Formats: sequence, structure tokens, C-alpha cells
Amino acid sequence: MKRYNKFVSVVAASLVLFGGGFAQAAAIPDEQFVISNPPTDDRYTGINLADDNSAKNTFSALEAFTATGTSKESSILTRQTCQKIGSKGCEADKYFQYNAQLGMCDSKLTTDCVTRVFARDLSGKEIEGFFVENFPGNTEYSYPGDSSIGLPAGVSPFIVDFPTHPHAGGTNYLVVVWLQGARGFNESQFSVENFSTGIFAVSKVNGRYSMAKPADNQGNRPDHKLAGRQSTAGGFNMEQSTSRRSACVQTSPTQCLLPWPMPLDTSFGFSVKLHEKVTGWLHGRLTDAQSEITKTADGDQLLTIQGRPTLVPGIYAWFKKSDYPTPLKNYYRNQDVRQVNAGGLGWPKPGDESSMGPDGLPWSIMKEGFGYDEGGFKETLAWIDGVGDKAQYAQTVWSAKSISGQYTQCMKGTESLSGIVSTNSTMYIGNPPTFNLADQTLDYKVVSPHFLPNGSEFKGSYDLVIKSEVARCIYGFSSAPISATISVISSDGVAQVATTTFTEKKGWMYLTARNFTFSSPTVKVSLTQAGSTKTPKVSTITCFKGKTSKKVTGSKPVCPAGFKKK
Repeated sequence: MKRYNKFVSVVAASLVLFGGGFAQAAAIPDEQFVISNPPTDDRYTGINLADDNSAKNTFSALEAFTATGTSKESSILTRQTCQKIGSKGCEADKYFQYNAQLGMCDSKLTTDCVTRVFARDLSGKEIEGFFVENFPGNTEYSYPGDSSIGLPAGVSPFIVDFPTHPHAGGTNYLVVVWLQGARGFNESQFSVENFSTGIFAVSKVNGRYSMAKPADNQGNRPDHKLAGRQSTAGGFNMEQSTSRRSACVQTSPTQCLLPWPMPLDTSFGFSVKLHEKVTGWLHGRLTDAQSEITKTADGDQLLTIQGRPTLVPGIYAWFKKSDYPTPLKNYYRNQDVRQVNAGGLGWPKPGDESSMGPDGLPWSIMKEGFGYDEGGFKETLAWIDGVGDKAQYAQTVWSAKSISGQYTQCMKGTESLSGIVSTNSTMYIGNPPTFNLADQTLDYKVVSPHFLPNGSEFKGSYDLVIKSEVARCIYGFSSAPISATISVISSDGVAQVATTTFTEKKGWMYLTARNFTFSSPTVKVSLTQAGSTKTPKVSTITCFKGKTSKKVTGSKPVCPAGFKKK
């Protein structure tokens, strides 16, 4: 029997998951946590901060836009879903975005697709998953790809079966691998903006459900910008009259994939064949993460990612807009009120599905899609201070995402990964570790509630996998052996006692920190060269190209081609 090693909380009556004869278990796993409606008819702001929300109820679509200008901050005037560029409403001179869910490779789908999905137990024994089906399969928004212009086919997530790796709901797992990209007005080639993945333990439930789809905005939401990724949320249970939100991680019109705890003692992974290449760094929710990039015979990139799932605390609450707790009041006081009232899942006024607020924005807003940046980090801290230092639920998560980062002068080659950062923290800065000039350390900030739902102290984990040549380049080291010191510093400046390890093998450095506590500590990594008496001095410069700026860090930092030093 697989060990799940997670906490299960019994959720209140508002967590009605399904109608029509589905009998619920007495204790609902936290993976099936469902948000409820705001408590009263007043306008509310809420938070539901769970890391894998972005991989749930996904869809493929190719869209064409007109806007008030050509920059990504321009407001959207019109949007049109497309099957083919050049068709009516999808003229080639428009701005285009795609969401491409990648399917399993077969005789027809030979690029931008997943070649295999596998699992490994603690002994290292590997088994490949059996393909079951695409789910939900093709929809009215699915579209064919065109590798000549950098456009991957928008297909569907898919289900695999691992008979030897069961979970509480069976042996099926949903695999979500998707690319987002865009091309500007009057341009010919698409570029990749985001790469994101998720694996979920699932079982099927029959019923009637809504599906996620592109937003139907036609210019009536001035807050919708080209830089945004607006969509209409899916996963609603259409057989319920109220609180229609469900726990479904993916839906078809007649079926829901219900999530279950992932087995924490199993490493899951996949290999994906990409014509549109992913480079730089990955961040996510993987314990003992590993990744590799090779090249296929036809020149495509073959990216393999693997790691064990991890337990991540979630934050959930509603507060009246007129009655924020002091930490939120202080934080939002300095924010654009329109962004505060628009940035999230719109919620109608009870009893009036079409009702908007007097500002033309949703009556209430549920914040779910936080950016893993300084702004998202500070906002999360304000919510934790407002809600209390205890998680409302804790879910097992397997996910990975791409990030662009610094140290560009040290990232050799255009088809390689430089590193992976992963943590079980609720929020973190989704960038490569920042180089601390004063301490000459690689710093990484994380934040989480101090306690799990059952009241026990939450223990943090942090993994940094960095290519050896990149680390040596950052510090200006030779090929001689390197040693590392890892420390965890609490927000009050006190060093914590944590379990840390460092190894270097096969061209990669593996650094881990375990069993530290929260709310907002900083993990600090110091590398030293064997035989050295002093760590080489590293500095950071700022480079500009028009309105774009980049920070470059290293022992001898140089601006990238086309950029000038400030």
C-alpha cells in the first residue's frame, strides 16, 4: 500500500462537491477542497492560494486581437478564436496568443508532444504509464499547429494508468503539459512565453459540468490588456443551483476528474519533444527534482522532468472590501483599486448573475492567480497576516514551470537548462536565486503559514539544482572542486537549525535544505572553491535596450548583445 503522508481535513457543509446521487466520504481529502460563495451579499475580496490552480481546467485556443495600441499594455478591443491564421477575424496582421495543451505523441502528432510518462519507486524501479485517453479531447477551440511559424498544436491533456502505483481513487493520473506563446502585430513568428506542467491523481465522476474557455470580452472590460491571459473559468457543477464550484481538475460536458492525494514516495516524470524550445530555469513543486535536455534526430528538444510530489499549504478566506483586516488595508492602500477589484476570478452579486460593481468590475473577486514575484510575495504576506498563521488546507502537488532569469552570460548554449528551484512553500519568488552582493550568497525567499490545518508546525523544504558550469561562471571559479554552505535565516535575522546537503555529480550541483520553519525565511547558499581563502567578488550591472532592462550578475558581468550598460 502506498504511503500518502499528508493531512486530511474535514471541510464544512459549503464543500458540496457533486449533485445527483454521488455519495461523499466522511472525510474529504484536501485535494478536493472547494471554495464557497461570499458569506453575504456585500462586495468581497477573497484568496484561494493553491499552487496548482493554473494547471486545473485548462484549455487550448488560438486567439486574434485588436487593441487600443500595439504594446502589451494596450486595452483589448476585439478578440476572435481561430482555427487558421488568415481566416475571417483572424487576419495575419493582428496580435495573436495561443494556449497549447500538448498531447501524447503518435503517428499524427510528432512534435510539441509528450513521448512518455513514467514513475519510479524508492528502490529506483521504473514503469511507464499506459495511455488511456485524451481528456476532454478535441473541443471547438482545439487548433492545428504550424512549426514553420513556431505555433504548437493545441490538443488536450491526457490520462495515463499506473497499475503498480495506486492512489486513494484508483490508478489513473492526469498529465497536463502546456505552452503559452504570442506574436505581435504584423509579425510572422510566435515565441514561447510560458511552459507549465502538472500531474494529478484522479478518478472519474459522471454529471453535467462547464468547461473552461477563452473570455468573451469584446471591449467592455477596460482592465483587460494584451499582456493578460483572460479566460472563462470551468469546472462548475451545472446540476447544483448554488455554490457550483467543484473540485474537478478537468471537465468534459459529462464527466469530472476528481483529484486525490498523490503518493509522496513515488517519483513521477515525463519526456516532452519540443520544436518550440524551453531554456533557462524551471521552478515548481518537486522533491529531489531532476531534469535533462537532449536533442532528437530531427533537431527537436527532448526535455525530461522528474521528481516526487510535495505537500503545499493553501490559504483561503473572504473579506468585505469595506472591512479589510489591518494588514490587507495597509497593503491595498498603495495599490491601484481597479487592479485590486479586477485581478482574479470574478464573482457575481448573489441572485444576479449579470451584476457588476459600480466601477464596472466584478461584484466580488477571488484572487487565485498570484505571480511568483515580489508583488505576489508581499501580497501573500499581507493575507497570511490578515487570515492568521495557519493554513486552511494542504494539498499534494506535482508541478513545474519555466522562468526567465538572470545570469544570462553564464547560460551556455540556447538549448540547455541552467537550473531548477523547488520548494513546498505556499509562495516564493519564482526566479533563480538572487545574488547577495554583501554576503556573496545565492538567496531565495519563501513564505508560508507557520502551521498546518491540524495545528502541527509546517516544515519547509528547498531544492536547488544548478548546472555546475553556470555556478562556476557566476562565482568565477575554476573546474576544481566546490563546497557549499546552506543556511536558513528567519525574518528576524536569526539562523535556523535545518538539515542541509550538497552534492555535485554529472555536471550538476544538488543543494537541499529540510525541516526549517516559516513564516518568511530566506535560504542562503554560499559556494567556495577548494583551496581558496576568499570567495571571488561577484557584482551586478543593469543593462538597457529601449524600455527593457536586465540585471546581469557574475565575476565579470557583460551586457547581452543589443543591450547597453547603465
